[in-house]
Amino acid sequence: MIRGKQVGLALWGAEPVPRLVAHAQLAESIGLDNIWVIDSQLLCREVTVTLAACLAATTRLHVASGVTQPATRHPSVAASALATLHEMSGGRALMGIGTGFSSLRTIGMPAAKLAEVETFVDTMRRLLRKQRVVFGGTEAELAWLPAPIRAPIVVAASGPSMTRAAPRFADGIILHHGVSAELLNRALDWLREGTERAARSRPFNVSVWVPYALAADPRVARDSIRPRVAGALVQADPTQFHGAERAAVERLQASYDVGHHASAGPEHAAIVTDSLVDRYAVAGTSEEVCAGLGRLLDHPAVDRVILNPQISGAGAPSLEQVLRDLAREVLPAL
Repeated sequence: MIRGKQVGLALWGAEPVPRLVAHAQLAESIGLDNIWVIDSQLLCREVTVTLAACLAATTRLHVASGVTQPATRHPSVAASALATLHEMSGGRALMGIGTGFSSLRTIGMPAAKLAEVETFVDTMRRLLRKQRVVFGGTEAELAWLPAPIRAPIVVAASGPSMTRAAPRFADGIILHHGVSAELLNRALDWLREGTERAARSRPFNVSVWVPYALAADPRVARDSIRPRVAGALVQADPTQFHGAERAAVERLQASYDVGHHASAGPEHAAIVTDSLVDRYAVAGTSEEVCAGLGRLLDHPAVDRVILNPQISGAGAPSLEQVLRDLAREVLPAL
């Protein structure tokens, strides 16, 4: 842990599983706490297979889907997968759930509704507790599971509705709202409202999803991370922006090419303004990156930051280099 907080890594399945496993091992060796493997079946390798391989090759690292969704994953399948990963690793598995983006848009399906996400999480949790549930009039349980388990299920949120709802049914949240003080505090206000409504007293883990890039030239860093900022903005509410930023978000959402969601140089990334990069990413020189991550890690409401570098697509830096630079230039200063 760094400053008493966890630092994780988003891992895109754009390379063969042995390479992804090597990335997980390197992440563990430099002191990262967890990896979050993207679940997008046409753009990435199969997430559960990748997570199992990473667990088998590490001893301390926690792994999670980052994130899956209820439209293509039946809750019985997801619960069995999470329980299996939990069992094989001694409790190092958790699951991230969201409404879905690239995994659904690439197959012509709409995003899941908030109520569907809540039902999905509730059904999974009951199965993991060895409780019986009803599927289409048929009662069922996770019969192979020896005893109830508590494997964390967290939800991703990019808007106020999911952010307010998450404390009602999830074990934690991944905030996908940007990293500037203004945007983060607004999201945390929504989360606080939801926590009060739910009268929640149980622990609740707060993660922040952070587009991340380090380079000696801050312009190079900011340009390289635009695709990941675009991926965050495509699910944002344009009415929450003003002026040129709102116009840019509306243009981006109208022209976003989901087939290039993982690409390093998609045309839609050029729409993202410098101001949006600064508000949504931690990018720049080692001094700038240390300051940005330090501010997030020092925030009393934040338990974890998840770094999301641009590590796939032609022109992107290798993940090995990203992690080694992180270990050499950033982590010691934090």
